[in-house]
Amino acid sequence: MQTTTASQLYNALSRLSRQVLRMEHRMARCDMRGWQRMHRGQAHLLSIISRKNGASQRDLAEEMDVRPSSMTEALLKMEAAGLITRKQDENDQRIMRIFLAEAGEKAVRQSNVAALDLTTGLFNGLTSEEQVQLLSLIEKLSASLESMDRPGMFGEHGHEFREKHHRHRGSGCPNSIPFYPKNRNPDDDY
Repeated sequence: MQTTTASQLYNALSRLSRQVLRMEHRMARCDMRGWQRMHRGQAHLLSIISRKNGASQRDLAEEMDVRPSSMTEALLKMEAAGLITRKQDENDQRIMRIFLAEAGEKAVRQSNVAALDLTTGLFNGLTSEEQVQLLSLIEKLSASLESMDRPGMFGEHGHEFREKHHRHRGSGCPNSIPFYPKNRNPDDDY
């Protein structure tokens, strides 16, 4: 019974995650009229830069949990679009600092309005007490996942495991448990 309930919870959370990502994607496309090709990751990166204006490129890559080369590519595109500026650190020329440009500030404001609309609509059906309870439960789940994501947990090393997992989804990692949504054939791999 416990395993069945856990599987149902996992599937429900996975479905909810996909729905939220689809909605964020649609909202980003609608609200970022100044730069139509912005995707969810770029909107998220702009949000981080707005909170940590002047952060190093390395710190942003770490915060986003991406390879430094991927961060460089994303920042070059955003710089070409006029959303950010990159400047060398005054004390250490090897460090590149990232700042929000005026167009980036406008995009962040638009994104914040869209995010508020999304969160208001998403949680509108829950009472204040239910929202607090849900937040507490999600934080517990997140802490549980973080404890599982430590070096050596799956015979791999933290970030390297995540990179390998993204490259080889469903590759039969010995400690993985496949969960499939209803009406999904496990043979239809991503």
